[in-house]
Formats: sequence, structure tokens, C-alpha cells
Amino acid sequence: MTTPHLILDRVSVTLGGTLVLDGVSLTAFERELVCVIGTSGGGKTTLLRTIAGLIPPRSGSVSLGGAPVLAPTPRTAMVFQHFGLFPWKTARANVAYGLEVQGKREAHGRVQRLLDALHLSDVADHYPGQLSGGMKQRVGIARALAVEPELLLLDEPFSSVDALTRERLQSEVLQLWERNRRMTAVLVTHDIDEAILMADRIIVIAGPPGRVRVELPLDLPRPRTADDVRAHPDYSKIRKRLWDALEFPPVRRAGTA
Repeated sequence: MTTPHLILDRVSVTLGGTLVLDGVSLTAFERELVCVIGTSGGGKTTLLRTIAGLIPPRSGSVSLGGAPVLAPTPRTAMVFQHFGLFPWKTARANVAYGLEVQGKREAHGRVQRLLDALHLSDVADHYPGQLSGGMKQRVGIARALAVEPELLLLDEPFSSVDALTRERLQSEVLQLWERNRRMTAVLVTHDIDEAILMADRIIVIAGPPGRVRVELPLDLPRPRTADDVRAHPDYSKIRKRLWDALEFPPVRRAGTA
């Protein structure tokens, strides 16, 4: 993990006249999974959409693989918090959509393998309206993975499902990631335990406006399970540091930016 793949250099973003992100710098290395955590209103989703090329920064730059990110690119895939599926397409057709847009045929049963891995084969011909929340999110994750992006962006992908489904999805995505480390990933979440479970490195964004508060590499062994992570001797120390960073953002003195 020595080659920088995604670089944000002093990125600031203004929306509707309000400064949402202020001078955010971060780097994600090849095949690294970075988690960004923060409280509501801290600019996490804006950060992810800026990385995706959906929101232009007011200042600073975003680059992927050495090339500037100026607009959405097929090199990046995104998993949305609220599924983002096409209601008129079956689960299988939703998963295959990105490949069709890119003019690629289903390579070596890639779509079917993802349907199998995410326990969707039995509902592959169902429409989103016939699926549970957990199944919809599995379809969204499979659709993003199907195009084999260089960069996978996940915007709180487990927050719209119940607690049990959330844990299952975390486990399934983590297993897929650990078996096939082919891409860089950035996961936005408000859940400290989820970040510790998933990440190679955690970035805490405090705001508004959003600024990097803490950057914490994690040296926890993989493969991981939630039970293994909670039993690790460093777990309590890691969790406390992240909690403190979220609860006690730096106090700015009068007259400072």
C-alpha cells in the first residue's frame, strides 16, 4: 500500500453560498479501504460527491490515478444510501446496467457471480418493489462491483436497513473486499464500530464546515469479524480516540478561520 491512488489537495466546497468543506486533504492508496466518519452536517456526503466528480470544488483539486477528476467517470462507481435502483428493471438487469452503459457484455458470468455472492440468485428476476431493503442494497452493491471500478464510493450504504441486516451486509461486503482486493474504496459512515470493522484507515471530518480532525491508520489483522474486532486489545483505545474526535472538535479562537 505505497502508491497514492486518490488524492484530495486542500479541497473546499461551497453549496448555496455556504462553506461545506474547508481545505480537506486526504490520500487513499491502491487497494486501501478508507472510512470517513463525522457527525450530521459535517460534509461527509458532499465530500464523497466531490470525489465522484458530481460537485466541483471551489478550490483545491481531486485526482485519481494521477488524472484530475473534473466530472463523473466510469473509473468510479458509487453505492447510494437509499439504493438508487431503477424500479422498472429486475435485480439482474440493475446489476448489469453499468456494464451495458459501458458497452461491455457480461464477462465470464460476472453478474451471476455477484448475485450468488450476495445471496440474490433467488430474486434475480424480481423488481425492486418486490425486494426488502437489505436485498435492494445488495443489488446496489453488486451493480457497483460489476463494473470493476478503480474507485468504489459508498455513501452510508447500510444505514437504511435494520440492525441485523446491517451486520449481515457489513460482513458480506467485507468478505467480498478481502477476497478480491482490486480497487480503492472510500466508505462514508456515522458509525464508529462500522469504521473500525471495515477500514484500513479512518478519517474524522468535523464541522461545519468540514475539516479533517483526525487521521487514524488501523493495524488490525484481516480477515476481520465484528467479534474479532471488539475482542482486540486496542479496540477500546481506538474507539475512544474516534469518539473524542467527534465529540470534542477543536475550539477556534476569535479572529481565526
